[in-house]
Amino acid sequence: MEFRLTYAGMLKAHRDDKRLAERTLHVHDIRQTFHHQLKKLWQDHPALDSVVTPSDGLLSLNRKRTLMNEIFQHDGFNWLPIVTEKNGLICQLEILMLREGTPGRVLYDVDNRLKTLFDALRKAKGPQELGAGTSRGQLTPQLDEDPFYVLLEDDRLITHLAVTTDQLLEPVPNCPRDEAVRLFIDVKIRPYRVLLDNLGYV
Repeated sequence: MEFRLTYAGMLKAHRDDKRLAERTLHVHDIRQTFHHQLKKLWQDHPALDSVVTPSDGLLSLNRKRTLMNEIFQHDGFNWLPIVTEKNGLICQLEILMLREGTPGRVLYDVDNRLKTLFDALRKAKGPQELGAGTSRGQLTPQLDEDPFYVLLEDDRLITHLAVTTDQLLEPVPNCPRDEAVRLFIDVKIRPYRVLLDNLGYV
């Protein structure tokens, strides 16, 4: 199974400092961008549409749970990842990151921003990753975020990563140049353990 996710906007560094709590809000903003793309994927992709409700094209929380549509209910959210530990799937990512600066003159480090991206591709792990203790307070799902679609249960399920960086030639609107990126993420999902339920991903 292969598809692409995209993102254009701020990508802040992930650092263990006093601003980290506020950065969880930034991570969730990016997570919401991917939620809308993954929601569309669940409606359209043949490997996923067999576990959605035919009448409205959306997953019903009342449907029988299987390994392939397991809902993780916590912190007020119903998280629906594609790749989980139980369903035997793993994920490979190839990322094109366009950012300010020519080679050798990049304005920021790449690795700490990749950590922010990985956090946005997975479900939150608790209230501390949903704004608890921040100026906005703990976040709750929006009207179209039940379930909340994410790529991964945990970023440990990423088994391959390739990153290409290049110069950003088109500015990102309303975004500081030193934090602006355009991301093109090629996602490949395959079974690590082949099960009857995940044969559609082979």
